[in-house]
Amino acid sequence: MMEVRIQYYGMLAEISGQALELWTLGENTTVGALRDKLVEKYPEFGTKKFKVALNLQISDDHVTITPDSQIALLPPFAGG
Repeated sequence: MMEVRIQYYGMLAEISGQALELWTLGENTTVGALRDKLVEKYPEFGTKKFKVALNLQISDDHVTITPDSQIALLPPFAGG
């Protein structure tokens, strides 16, 4: 088991009610498995599009989370 910090931004922080949360994950947890756990805890996440950044890089669902990973959940950005 490993403890990781998850940072929430924008509407995702509003849904979760916090900007930072500590989670305990099993070894070899993937980004996709984390997404599933997030939707289980926060069902509204299932209706939102968001990216998961590991160590400041957008990651695909197959990437494995390591104990020292920085995790950030990023909502869609509007730009100009």
